[in-house]
Amino acid sequence: MKKLQRRALLVALMALPVAAISAEDRNTRGYATDFQGNILMDSYGNCVHSGSWSPELAIIDGCDGYTASRQAVLLKGEPIEGGVVSFDVPFNNIFEVDKTEISDDGKTVLAKTAEKLENVLAEAYSVTIIGHTDNTGGKKHNEQLSTKRAESVADYLASLGLPRDKLRTLGAGAEDPIAANDTKQGRAMNRRAEIVVVGQPRALDRMVMPSVALFPRRSAELSAEGKAMLLKSAQEARETFKKAVMIEVVGHTDDVGSAEYNMELSEARALAVGTYLAEEGVLPANRIYMVGAGKDQPVANNSTDEGRQENRRVEILVLGRAKR
Repeated sequence: MKKLQRRALLVALMALPVAAISAEDRNTRGYATDFQGNILMDSYGNCVHSGSWSPELAIIDGCDGYTASRQAVLLKGEPIEGGVVSFDVPFNNIFEVDKTEISDDGKTVLAKTAEKLENVLAEAYSVTIIGHTDNTGGKKHNEQLSTKRAESVADYLASLGLPRDKLRTLGAGAEDPIAANDTKQGRAMNRRAEIVVVGQPRALDRMVMPSVALFPRRSAELSAEGKAMLLKSAQEARETFKKAVMIEVVGHTDDVGSAEYNMELSEARALAVGTYLAEEGVLPANRIYMVGAGKDQPVANNSTDEGRQENRRVEILVLGRAKR
């Protein structure tokens, strides 16, 4: 989804009225609901019980004092063979100086790169092409140049038959050198495309946050509590974020509601979290990728209230410096 579309979606979702507690949980036994399945509340803000209510049914967040987990959890990446693979393609072999059009020699280089990716792409979680420059020139120019070059590489690889929707792009400018910029050789090494293949997200360090801790029901507007938790969690994980080449913010939902609605809500929530982290200086915006997964990546069974609560989450995947 394009940036403008995402922002329009975020604004629209933020404007949704909240007249009752939404039944994101499919099972609302014991509670009175409206025709949309929202749990009704009385004038005192209490959830309205039906005649079948009993204490063991008080497992819906916001009703009868029940509160789902509101803690962020930092998980270390698992040592999975082929979980993360990274390799560099020198830009000097692909582009003329300060250009974004691929040269004829560059097309030959990228054809060989496409061969490397072809066999792994179908099973990979993602492939990210990160453009890098040396420190010659201004910061804004380097960021724009690295972004456009990364996009040119992705577009050309797609023209060779690789699926474009799996090829993500970021421009890191001069912020992540692999050699000293005080020599001609070092600057040449830093002008590159870093192609990172993530086989399984479990191989990455990641932070998992329950959606209920960040957002009101059916909303993509971060609550004050959610903002505080994000900053506190980021500060506690500062060493993890410090080594990040990039982070990916992924929104997830349970399977209640239409696939389209869940995808839109998950995208808007990922956008809200990623934008806030950038605004607070946790990581530059050009190193944050935001995506919604909807209901397609559950970590628990959606047939139980507890499982659905676990599935409604936001994950921050931390892509650190991969071993070469």
